[in-house]
Amino acid sequence: MPPQSFEVDVEPKVLIWARESMGMNRAEVAKRFELSENMIKKWESGQEKPTIVQIQKLAKIYKRPLAVFFLPEPPEEPPLPNDFRTLPEERRKPFSSKTRLAIRHTRRLQSLAIELAKSTDSEIHTNIGQASLSDDPEIVANKTREQIGIDIQTQFAWKEDDHAFKEWRKAVERLGVLVFQLPLPVEETRGFSLPEDTLPAIVLNEKDHIRARIFSLFHEYGHLLLDTSGICNWENQNGPSKIVGSVEKFCNHFSGAFLVPKDALLNHKLVKSRANTFEWPDKYLKGIARDFKVSREVILRRLVTLELASWDFYRMKYKEWKEEREVQKPKYLLSIGMNYKGYLKEGPISEVLIDGFGSNNIVLTKDAKITQKDDKNWEIKDKNRKYWIKDNGMQLEIYTLRKGGRQNIPRKCIRENSIPFVSLVFDSYRKEKITYNDVADYLGIRTKHIPKVERLIEASV
Repeated sequence: MPPQSFEVDVEPKVLIWARESMGMNRAEVAKRFELSENMIKKWESGQEKPTIVQIQKLAKIYKRPLAVFFLPEPPEEPPLPNDFRTLPEERRKPFSSKTRLAIRHTRRLQSLAIELAKSTDSEIHTNIGQASLSDDPEIVANKTREQIGIDIQTQFAWKEDDHAFKEWRKAVERLGVLVFQLPLPVEETRGFSLPEDTLPAIVLNEKDHIRARIFSLFHEYGHLLLDTSGICNWENQNGPSKIVGSVEKFCNHFSGAFLVPKDALLNHKLVKSRANTFEWPDKYLKGIARDFKVSREVILRRLVTLELASWDFYRMKYKEWKEEREVQKPKYLLSIGMNYKGYLKEGPISEVLIDGFGSNNIVLTKDAKITQKDDKNWEIKDKNRKYWIKDNGMQLEIYTLRKGGRQNIPRKCIRENSIPFVSLVFDSYRKEKITYNDVADYLGIRTKHIPKVERLIEASV
């Protein structure tokens, strides 16, 4: 009997749980399967039984072990972190599969780190303190800076934003917090936090601007102080609003006060030179932001907090900067004829499009895949290049979304997983608590990259 005709008994509630925990609806699953939505519904109602091959495909789509689908009940899992995204209810969408997978992945790493630390008798000292919403964020921020031990002169002496981020990250990690970086949808979340008595974790969006990540690091640290797990998108907090809850207000205020202490800001030469004014030209905001290694928005928000600027001025500048960012996102390359539109179909790219792009000096490989965003927009992903195609009614406009260039896998591994976690994995391997393949699995790399990662870790510790 061929494998595809071998039906299996699967509990419908397990199928529903697996799909919903991935944040997918039946239509999305049906599209991946090239089956009708009704068939997915029949599986989930018990009217039809999927084959073993179909269950294997579901396991890949839902990113679950095959064995999970043969459980009598859905396994217990911790709930998603609190949704602290500051969007109106009508615009707030459920978390995407990418965000859900990132949360699942982080919880696994967090659990692994605790297990590895116990098995190697490694001491974990978590010393992040506590705060409540009744506390003054300014005072909490000052105490935290004293605890971390980085003064304003040291902060100003950092030449580059990357250097500042690395130093702040190391400072937080020294307090016993795992700080990961993962690629997440920026429009959905800037980061999230997972409090845990033994080893709390913060996840930052690797796609975000470096200064935004610096702010997010301490925004999420604020959540740890309050002992509240949360998924955040603080960008929309552009003034007093019912949308911005008390927890987000506290974390936002704490992060700003920590990175831009009140006295340091008031004594900054550019602030002193603008006494008795509520309007701040960009050149002044950029200059101040450059010293503190934060964004213009953070500086202006601090000026508003200290009553040196108005919320009306902040909203005006916020809107202006947002429009600037929207303009800067994609880079226009060229336009091609509408005759190529018929070949813009989901899945592997056609030879016709490869030739069409090639004639315009854009090289695509057979690995390129097309994703249709809507009736007028498509995305082409080819290895580490991305292109956006827009139908303007007369031509197909092509934009580049990401520059090319090979990724350095060992450095990416350390950047995403953090030095403390990677070090713990190698320490466990040297003490023969885990295998060489475990090292690759825990770090998400191939075994061929392990020696280079180990050399980089030894050089950085």
